Amino acid sequence: MRRCAIVIHTENGNCLTIAKTFTEELSARNVDVKLYRVEDADLHILANTSETVNEAYEDILALPAADADALKKADMIILGSPTRFGNMSAEMKTFLDRTYPLSESRELEDKFFACFTSCRHSTCEGSHCIDSMLYWAQNMGMIHIPFGYHSELAACNQPVAGLVHLEGNESNIKPSDRLGRAIEAYAETLASFIQE
Repeated sequence: MRRCAIVIHTENGNCLTIAKTFTEELSARNVDVKLYRVEDADLHILANTSETVNEAYEDILALPAADADALKKADMIILGSPTRFGNMSAEMKTFLDRTYPLSESRELEDKFFACFTSCRHSTCEGSHCIDSMLYWAQNMGMIHIPFGYHSELAACNQPVAGLVHLEGNESNIKPSDRLGRAIEAYAETLASFIQE
């Protein structure tokens, strides 16, 4: 069975919810999925000041921390990050910066790649975040599998490159069934590349 590593940064649990849905959908398609988190030294502080973060705190910490070995063992890597000023979060950026030696060794070359984000304001802003994660994958020599266009899901208003969840200004809008249908469609496409 081929492996997919899903690596997320999350504070309020939205990226975790999306990642868990991807895990279920890919597992149902005979993909070995491992879910990881990136380190966030300030998460405990946020959990003390935000009820939304506090509700997700223990589930987030229960995930193993991602490292280079987790990436090297995977046939496909999916990144998920909150959008911050049209970019990935600082914590995700820090994690990816630490993988620079893998760009020199080319150990991630030809692995498949996909990504998603949870964004407060607009799909356009989320698309910029997706692009920033995609630039990392391209520099690693990975093969991006886009979400693409799905006429039956046109109302979901998703960008072609990946998935964007709009969480609202208070980050309290949870991923919906409509996004779940988009994740299911994306998982079907992704699994087709690594199913045995």
